[in-house]
Amino acid sequence: MKIGLISDTHSAGSGRDLPTAVFDALQGCELLLHCGDLECIGVLDYLEELAPVLAVRGYEDPVEPGERLANVSRIVEAAGVRIGMVHDIQWPTPSIATTPDGTGLVWPATGLGALLEKKFGGEVDVVVFGDTHEEMVEWKEGVLFVNPGSPTYPGRRHAPGSPGTVAIVDIDDIDDGEIRARIVDLAPETA
Repeated sequence: MKIGLISDTHSAGSGRDLPTAVFDALQGCELLLHCGDLECIGVLDYLEELAPVLAVRGYEDPVEPGERLANVSRIVEAAGVRIGMVHDIQWPTPSIATTPDGTGLVWPATGLGALLEKKFGGEVDVVVFGDTHEEMVEWKEGVLFVNPGSPTYPGRRHAPGSPGTVAIVDIDDIDDGEIRARIVDLAPETA
C-alpha cells in the first residue's frame, strides 16, 4: 500500500493553491494523511481528487464534522500497520522534543513505547507529524517516525524560494508488513 504524507500546507481561500508538484508526487497513493496546519478545509477537498484523505488539526485549523479531520491525534490502520498521527510531536503531552534546528527528535531515556501509547491511546508502528516544516525519516525502537516537511513553506535548511517536500510510506503486504518511507523533493514550479 502506498500512502502519501503531507503537512503544513498553510493554504488560504479554496485550498487549490497547492503546487502542482504535490499532485505529481502523490499520484498512485491509495491514502493521503495530512498532519495539520492546512488552514482551510478546501485543501482536504482538493487532495481527495487523488485519494481518500485523513487528517489531524494543527493550531489554527478549522473544525469539520465527521471522521476526515480529527481534533488532535488519531490512529489510522492501513494494511495491518497502525499509524499514529499528530501535528506537533511535542504536544499534546507526553512530549517528544525536537532538536533546536527541527531536523531530528530528542528521545526519552526510557519508555518510548509507553509514551507513544499514552500519546495515541494505543500502540503504533509508525508516527507521522508536522509542525517543524523540516522533513525527516527516523527509526527508533522499531517505530518509524516521519515528518513530510512542508510543500509550500520548507524549513530552514532549504534555500529561500526552494520547492518543499512531501513523503511516501510504502507498506509491503507480501513481506509481512515491511514499511519503507522516503522524502520526496518537489519539482520547482515552471512558468
